[in-house]
Amino acid sequence: MWAVGTSMGTFSSANAAIQGAGIIDGLAMTSSITRSPKKWSIHDDYPNGVIDMELSKVRVPTLVLAHKNDGCDKTPAADAEKLAAAFSGASKTEVKILDGGWPPKSKPCDALSEHGFYGIEDQAVTTIVTFIKANLK
Repeated sequence: MWAVGTSMGTFSSANAAIQGAGIIDGLAMTSSITRSPKKWSIHDDYPNGVIDMELSKVRVPTLVLAHKNDGCDKTPAADAEKLAAAFSGASKTEVKILDGGWPPKSKPCDALSEHGFYGIEDQAVTTIVTFIKANLK
C-alpha cells in the first residue's frame, strides 16, 4: 500500500509512512506544506510543516513532487530539496519539479492553480504512477 498526500494531506501521508512500517510500501507527497503560518495551531510544533516531522524514520521509497511556479506561500517548490533531505532513512528519495499548465482560476493555494498542477494533472499523476511502478516490491 502506498501513502499519497497533497498539501495538508502530506501531514497524513507522512504520518502513515512514519507509523506504518511493514504496511506502507512507499510515499508520494505533492505540494507539501513546508511553511506553516504563525496563526496555525500547528505552527509551534511544525513551523517548517512536514519537514519538522520525524521523517528520518521513513524507510520506504519517497517521491516529493512540486510545481515550479506554485504560488502558495506554504508549499514553495524551492523547499522540495530540503524536504527530500529530511527523509534520511528512506530507501530512495526522488524530487520531481513540474512546470506548465493552464492559467490559474483559483487562489494560489487552491486546486485550480499550479498548487493543484492545474492543466498538467495527467503529468502529475503519471509521475506518481511511474515512481510507484519503479519501486514496487
